[in-house]
Amino acid sequence: MKGLKKVFGTAAALMAAIVVAGGMKVSAANYSINLNEEKEFSSNNYDENVIEFKAPENGGFHIEVVLTDTINSKGESVNFGNVWLSATMVYNYKTMWNSGSINRDKGWTSSPEYCLPAGSTVSLNVKGNFDNTTYKYKVKVVNDADKYYEKEDNGTAKKATSIKVKKVYSGVINDGDDVDWFVFKAKKAGKYKFSAVNTENHHGWTSFTGYKTKSKKDGNYVGVYNERGWKKIKTVSLKKGQKYYIKVAHGYNDNATYKLKVKKVK
Repeated sequence: MKGLKKVFGTAAALMAAIVVAGGMKVSAANYSINLNEEKEFSSNNYDENVIEFKAPENGGFHIEVVLTDTINSKGESVNFGNVWLSATMVYNYKTMWNSGSINRDKGWTSSPEYCLPAGSTVSLNVKGNFDNTTYKYKVKVVNDADKYYEKEDNGTAKKATSIKVKKVYSGVINDGDDVDWFVFKAKKAGKYKFSAVNTENHHGWTSFTGYKTKSKKDGNYVGVYNERGWKKIKTVSLKKGQKYYIKVAHGYNDNATYKLKVKKVK
C-alpha cells in the first residue's frame, strides 16, 4: 500500500509540474480564443497546443502569432535562431496555412486572409521544435470585417451571395479549390456595369465570369490583376427582376482578395 501511495504521489507531482500560471496545461490540449482577442499560451518541448476558434459571422479573418520567450531547462531565457515554433491552421481536416520557423527575432507572423462559413470551427496547432525548452507565445485572431462581404458557403450559383447597386463587396479565394458566386437582381430595367478590383499585395490575378443564368456563361472570364485598379467585368441590360451572376475563381495565387461592385449606368 505504501508503495502505491508513493506511485500516486509521484504522479500527482508530475501533473502539477506541467501546469503553468493561470492553470494552463502545457501538454497538447484544446484551448479556445475569441475573435479580436490577444491571448498568451505556453508549451514545453515538442508538446502541441490545439487552439480553437469560430469563423466570424461577417467578413474574413487572419491569424497572428509571436514567440515572446524561450526558456531552457535551467530556467534561463535563451534566444537561438534554430529554436522556433510552427503554427498550422486546420479547417475540416484540411491544412489551410502552415508557418514554420517562428523564432523570437521574427516578431508577429501573420497568415493570409481567409473566409469560411460563419461559426465553423477552426483550429490552430502550435508546437516547438526543441527539447528541454519552454515556449511562451501570443496568438491573435483578427476579424477583417468589411461591411459588405461574401457569405460562405457561396461555392455554387444556388448559394450565391446577393449584391446590390452602390455597395462594394469584399471576398477572398482561399485556395485553388475555392469558388465564390454572387447574384444581382435588378430592381429596375436598365443597363448595369459590374466591376472588380484585385486587392492582393503581391503580383497575381483572379478570374471573374458573368453568367446569364446559374448555368449559362456570358462569354469568357476576365482576369483582374493587382495594382491595376478597378476593371469592368461586364455591362449588361437587364429586365426588372432579372438576375445576373458573377463567378470568382482562383487565378494565380491562393488567398486572393478582391472587391466587387455593380452600378446602374442607363
